[in-house]
Amino acid sequence: MSIRASRVLFAVSVALVGTAVMPGQSALAAGSTTYVDCSRSTAGTGTEASPFNSIAQANGRTYAAGDTLAFASGTTCKGALAPKGSGTGSRPITLTRYGAGELPVLNGDGAADAVSLTDQDHWTISDLRITNPAGSLARRTGLRISATDGRAHTGFDLGNLVIDRVAGQTNKTGSVTEDYVQSGSIVTGATGTNSTLNDVHVHHNTVSNTGGGGLKIRTGSMATKGSGVLVEYNTVKDVGGDGVIVSYADSPMIQYNDASGIGNGVYPFSGGNFAGIWVLGDHNPTIQKNAVYDTTKMSAADSQAFDCDWGNTGYCTIQYNYSRDNIGGFFLDCDGCGTIGGAKQVIRYNISENDCRMSSNSAGRSALHMYNNVLYCTDKKFDVTLPGTSVVENNIFVGTSDSRLPAKSGIQWYWNVFQGVPRPTSNGIVGDPQFVAPGTGGSSIHEADGYRLRSSSPALGNGAVITDNGGRDYWGNAVASTTKPNRGAYQGPGL
Repeated sequence: MSIRASRVLFAVSVALVGTAVMPGQSALAAGSTTYVDCSRSTAGTGTEASPFNSIAQANGRTYAAGDTLAFASGTTCKGALAPKGSGTGSRPITLTRYGAGELPVLNGDGAADAVSLTDQDHWTISDLRITNPAGSLARRTGLRISATDGRAHTGFDLGNLVIDRVAGQTNKTGSVTEDYVQSGSIVTGATGTNSTLNDVHVHHNTVSNTGGGGLKIRTGSMATKGSGVLVEYNTVKDVGGDGVIVSYADSPMIQYNDASGIGNGVYPFSGGNFAGIWVLGDHNPTIQKNAVYDTTKMSAADSQAFDCDWGNTGYCTIQYNYSRDNIGGFFLDCDGCGTIGGAKQVIRYNISENDCRMSSNSAGRSALHMYNNVLYCTDKKFDVTLPGTSVVENNIFVGTSDSRLPAKSGIQWYWNVFQGVPRPTSNGIVGDPQFVAPGTGGSSIHEADGYRLRSSSPALGNGAVITDNGGRDYWGNAVASTTKPNRGAYQGPGL
């Protein structure tokens, strides 16, 4: 089922919660609703008038296609929720709330997972507050979805959730490394030969103070990848690990997410490496229109905003993103950090303010094409390492005179603009690109207008024509395929 169809079904299923069946309607088609109100002193039968009053009761029922499991708004339930049953493509099972007021709280109370589904299909989960605090750190999540039986499992819409204070493992070293990998606010995973998760839509969630990180969406393996993965419009703040990672997926899309303060929070990162938004073991992943900023905690070597890590194949595309003040820098190429995938890395139309660092593991086979980006770094010198095969063109670098950009065989520099920072080759314009208001970036992709170009800019209309250039710039302006573009991320007329 398409993601668009999933959204329609999600809206319909939520509207049905607490709604009586009208004359002439089929109760079977709508499914049944089970109600849970943990503020009730006595255990009911699951009707709205006599709701269940515990997680144990909710776990005791097997739900069928079209059913809804609804928790009372303004209440708190403690315990590990693991509801049974599977929906279908046209009739998913819905886990949500009923009634007006504050979101219901599902408190895992230190369990391994506050909410979990295993080897199930077609669930829509929305409008809940999930927490899982504990006195010590361990392998722990807010919401976990797992495939373990060697089969393809499909249809997960996870949206409008608030997940806070999950005491997951924050140390990615030694004997607890796997505990860290399996900790976070929302964690999905596929283990066992041929197990996959498909049609996974993670959207409009707000995540904070979760040990191990924010959204960890793993949908398959190197040999067998999940498909239909879309992670969008999530806010991840102050989590003790990675912000967003999508792994072992075919053509996943990660877009319109906001990640800040990564590595911090109530359960701060404590060992190893993490990054803001990254991909691993994917085929043709795309990271676009995200903002990553204010990463102040330096991990062992990483802490970058964006990362094409090991095992990716095809193209790893990072475009239209905004990053600011990340202590680890703007971008990491880590194809050599594990199983080498050899994906070509396309980095285009991004704006990076005071990130200053790019790094590469030279053991990988990745090739980099980096064009029409803005890298503005006036508070410290650039620290840039690029893959051995790189083409860097049409970018604007603003930096300090003590910076040095890499100039070695295999790295080609064409049609760039350099202000302050010495150009690495004789090619390129040296001078002020004349941005409208440089250094004034805010805290979203919509607060970077200062990096548009003035009408007197020397970067207008004289860049290199690039085939398959994406068609649009950072602001949505068209990029011609036959006439010379501007240099930098802005392709509109001079202002």
